[in-house]
Amino acid sequence: MNNYNIEYSRIKALFALLLVAVLYTACTKQDDFKKFVEGGEISYTGKLDSVKMFSGDSRVVLKGLFLADPKVVKCKITWNNGQDSVVLPVVKKKAIDTLVYSISNVAEGLQNFTIYTYDKAGNKSVPVYANARSYGDRYKASLSNRGVFSAVKGTDGNATIQWLGMDKLTGVFTTELQYTNSSNKLVTVRTPIDSTKTILKSYKSGSTFKYRTLFLPDTNCVDTFKVAYSADLAVDEDMTSLLSNTGPFTRATYDGSRWGTLAGWTTTAGAKNINNNQYGGYEYRGGTGVLSFESGWGINTPVTNGLIYQTITLPAGRYTFRLSGIDQNSGGSRYIAVAAGNTLPNVTNIPTAAIAYANISDGELNFSLTQQTTVSIGFGVSIANTGQYIKVGSVKLLKWAK
Repeated sequence: MNNYNIEYSRIKALFALLLVAVLYTACTKQDDFKKFVEGGEISYTGKLDSVKMFSGDSRVVLKGLFLADPKVVKCKITWNNGQDSVVLPVVKKKAIDTLVYSISNVAEGLQNFTIYTYDKAGNKSVPVYANARSYGDRYKASLSNRGVFSAVKGTDGNATIQWLGMDKLTGVFTTELQYTNSSNKLVTVRTPIDSTKTILKSYKSGSTFKYRTLFLPDTNCVDTFKVAYSADLAVDEDMTSLLSNTGPFTRATYDGSRWGTLAGWTTTAGAKNINNNQYGGYEYRGGTGVLSFESGWGINTPVTNGLIYQTITLPAGRYTFRLSGIDQNSGGSRYIAVAAGNTLPNVTNIPTAAIAYANISDGELNFSLTQQTTVSIGFGVSIANTGQYIKVGSVKLLKWAK
């Protein structure tokens, strides 16, 4: 046999061996595959589609869609590393149906969920993963009511609540307040967290209000968290309407340029130190009228025992006489005072004879009356003619709620 025939025979033998090996391997793989699909091919049910999860109060809410697979008979949801689970029967009413389910008693914090659907034979879908946060006692313990800066009933019959600010990162979004109006009806109002005040229309004098603050910890939360209502709170009353000409101030007399006397106030001779003792107590300053004491700068007469006051009758209670827009320097005697009767004491006697007094620089005078009393309230000033001055933009009288 020549060399060509020998080589050809070897190639045929080698090819035959390779063919046997390929056939053996194919049969082996087919047998191995059959081990995994014994009893038939793997069957997957249709998974829950379009899954969304929402946070809540010790719970989360699951929403999803069952699509066209009619074989689905139940849905299983697991969380807490598989230690907690719930199984829901599925009865579809239409080809595409909606699942909405609240999962309760979920531990506080971010939780991961796995969702399977099953058919009657126990075949399950591929897993669907989702997560949501449950808010519980730790979050609730961090919440508090918004602070009240002031609560005052005005002369228009409405009460105004001025609020303190809050950290919006807590989820705070509104404050809910209840009060009684002048028709004895209980009224509930809500004020967004961005608003700094609440107007209580036709507020009933002598009544109280209470409030609570509401929170949504995230934009996907289905539950609103509410702190407990505050204690009943009273409202201060604005009694400024009992006074005349409280600012910006108007004049009774005027020199046509700058100086004058105040309308509605008693001004003693000692306070009239301008233009041969004709004017004092009023100044047209910066385009508006202010209550004024001034000496020096060409005004050669000092203010000596200068009294400017009004006489009114007040019921028993606690009061604040408050000044705004104060501009002054220092020196001399500068009092705000209230005294029983139809006049203020002389400046030197104010500390001993007044019901109460304070320095003008304090900005307010607090006093109490045990019974209805006619009082004079206002200013007592003595300053030298060395460039001393006092300017007041407006005054207000408040009666405390308690």
